[in-house]
Amino acid sequence: MSNYYWLTPEEKQRKKKRNKIVLYASLLLVTVIISAFVTVLASQI
Repeated sequence: MSNYYWLTPEEKQRKKKRNKIVLYASLLLVTVIISAFVTVLASQI
C-alpha cells in the first residue's frame, strides 16, 4: 500500500508548518527532561 497522498500546495505548507511546531515542541520537552535528570543526578552527588 502506498504511503503517498496527493496534497495541494496549501496543505503541504500547513503540514510543513505543523511538523516544524511539533519538532520544536519535542526538542523543548527533551531539553526539560534532560535538565531535570541532570538536576536529580547532581543533587545525589
